[in-house]
Amino acid sequence: MPTLEITVANRRYLVQCDEGQEGRLKRLAAYLDGKASELVRTTPHLGESRLLLLVALLVTDELFDAYDEIQQLRGRMAQEARAGEADAAKVLERVAARLDELARSVAQT
Repeated sequence: MPTLEITVANRRYLVQCDEGQEGRLKRLAAYLDGKASELVRTTPHLGESRLLLLVALLVTDELFDAYDEIQQLRGRMAQEARAGEADAAKVLERVAARLDELARSVAQT
């Protein structure tokens, strides 16, 4: 299991990850470090634990926004699927009616 050194809020941490996940872990740490840097710029006198708490809250807020958007998109997709099914049913009904007409015409000749 690889061990990586990451930096968040100017503090180094040694963390382990699964084989092959090193790049992802580095990207995650860089993202957190970026959020921490933004907070430090706007509120420079935060203690370390408070800073990390606020970073966690910011990232969790982003995650919840993403979940909400996913739910909205799923709802929209379901609506569009139902509308598409209704349209397809209408087309099939017209095709069936036309086939019935053609069958009657062929039967009469």
